[in-house]
Amino acid sequence: MRWLLLIVLAGGLFNLATQTAMAQQNIETCATGTITFGPFAQHIAEIRKAHRYEPAEINKLIADQRAGGPDFFSTQVVIKEEQSGSGTFDLNMFQGFSDPQAKYDSVEKWHCEHDDYPVAYFVGFKVSAISDGTILVSREKGTVNVISLKKLDPGLDKHTNVKDFATHEVLCRDIATGCIKTIFYGRY
Repeated sequence: MRWLLLIVLAGGLFNLATQTAMAQQNIETCATGTITFGPFAQHIAEIRKAHRYEPAEINKLIADQRAGGPDFFSTQVVIKEEQSGSGTFDLNMFQGFSDPQAKYDSVEKWHCEHDDYPVAYFVGFKVSAISDGTILVSREKGTVNVISLKKLDPGLDKHTNVKDFATHEVLCRDIATGCIKTIFYGRY
């Protein structure tokens, strides 16, 4: 009886590993790397200094960070709808990627083109699998994964969700509209 149970469990694990490997083949990666941010207070000082954002927008970000907790700034999901200079500038500035204190190391250089957009940036997460309209991620501090959403949700209207790979906790019910309060979400 114990042998039968072990065989069934092994078969289930093999099936799960096979499904995960097959799902990973569908991830269209734009870039990967690591990032270290400076303190959130320094980030706020940088965006205030830029005089590009309204005080109410900055105050909302500060309130979001307080509500989101200590990992808010280092765990991000960011949507970039199209290739554009001003959108890239705002994404890099407001999300803190271009702060002087931020240190980014590229593992896989950027290779997505205009036709690969929209794309999603996952900061503090490793994209593990994509299955049935769900992006499964594993928390991995300092990791950056950027993936193309073109085949998965090209119009950002399919209510693609993001879940924790291990716990299946919903992190973003709809990647086009936002995430839980502990994640710094942006859309440009």
